[in-house]
Amino acid sequence: MGHVSLNGSYLLPVFFDLFAVFLFAFSGSIKAIEKGYDFIGVFIVAMVTSTGGSLIRDTLLQNGVPAPLLDYRYLLCVFLAGIVAMVLYRHSKHFTLLINVIDAISLGMYAVFGTQKAIVLGLSIFSAFIIGFINAVGGGLLRDILMKEESHFFKPGQYYAVNSILAITVFILLGTVCGLHAETAATIAIILASGLRYLAVKFDLQTKAVNQWRFNK
Repeated sequence: MGHVSLNGSYLLPVFFDLFAVFLFAFSGSIKAIEKGYDFIGVFIVAMVTSTGGSLIRDTLLQNGVPAPLLDYRYLLCVFLAGIVAMVLYRHSKHFTLLINVIDAISLGMYAVFGTQKAIVLGLSIFSAFIIGFINAVGGGLLRDILMKEESHFFKPGQYYAVNSILAITVFILLGTVCGLHAETAATIAIILASGLRYLAVKFDLQTKAVNQWRFNK
């Protein structure tokens, strides 16, 4: 597959990147608290969940030191998210839908951001797709491995990883086929992916185990 060609450039403002880190760190903290971890365990899980994908992405791209290691604000966001999670834990059930929606927004942002970073380095569409997907789900996979759980990415459930695939696909198609400015393409991709996640939660849309598929003979 050829190299990606996009009109304009798309660089997420650092605020959005840090906001996504905060949100993923918050969800990771809640999961660690539910498992009965102490405060050190909570912060470790929060850090892995929120920055793991970026660390893997930047390591694979071999384009300098990973961003979370260069800017102290990433770790500050992780710390603040852990504190907020511990304070609000007893009431977190009231924010389940909101957390799912915001988590979906962050997933879309990371998927597009990782894809864009690969595009800037001149990688192919296929490579950019892989990098974007890793950026989006890498932290969650590392978290599940760390907590010795079978990742929900591998099991039937409400659309989640599918949302990142949608975000990446829409971003690339709008930028390459339709010729939209990359920032516009990214915004549309994030909105659509977030909307799909919201619908999945609201109407319980789920993937199905392959061994349960039925084909007409």
